[in-house]
Amino acid sequence: MPTANVAKARRGDKRGKILKAAEKVFAEKGFHLARISDIAKEAGVAEGTIYIYFDSKEELILSIFKEKIGAWIDDLKRKLSSCGNAREKLRVVVETHFATLYNNPHLAQLVQIELRACSAFMRGGSAPEMRRYLGLIEEVMKEGKETGEFRSDFDEWLAARALLGVMDEMATIWVLKRRLELPAIVDAVVDIFYKGIGGA
Repeated sequence: MPTANVAKARRGDKRGKILKAAEKVFAEKGFHLARISDIAKEAGVAEGTIYIYFDSKEELILSIFKEKIGAWIDDLKRKLSSCGNAREKLRVVVETHFATLYNNPHLAQLVQIELRACSAFMRGGSAPEMRRYLGLIEEVMKEGKETGEFRSDFDEWLAARALLGVMDEMATIWVLKRRLELPAIVDAVVDIFYKGIGGA
């Protein structure tokens, strides 16, 4: 008979397998057209098994986002901790944002397109995670103001959301039309944005 720890690990493995399958199915079929039965088939589990872990498609897609953004934030924090100044940190924010999506096409499709079809997401279902992410960007803005690398007369709360808006728009264009390569525009985005908030 398996121990409690082994049983817990197996449950975690199965949950992870379902989330991975759901990410693929949502990206390929779209949130509205994807069915729980499609996800079960992709995961190699019974349809009823999915409902042991998740109550609905909405909970599934939000769970994917929360896990992915959590890892994304942790990765960004590690990278920022080794940066020497605020401008370098600004570049790392943009580079990490674009690279995370560019290197994970299913995640990019989910984040840029399919999540917006989920009413729970649009009602703020991922608000805590987004506050954490924006908080990191705000810290970079604040540091740049304090060190004199950036102007002192802008609102870091507003600037963080403006930068996220630029990154989000570029990522959406890439997902929908593939007219640009996200890694290739990192420096251009940083340069344009920095000239708006940088010092003389």
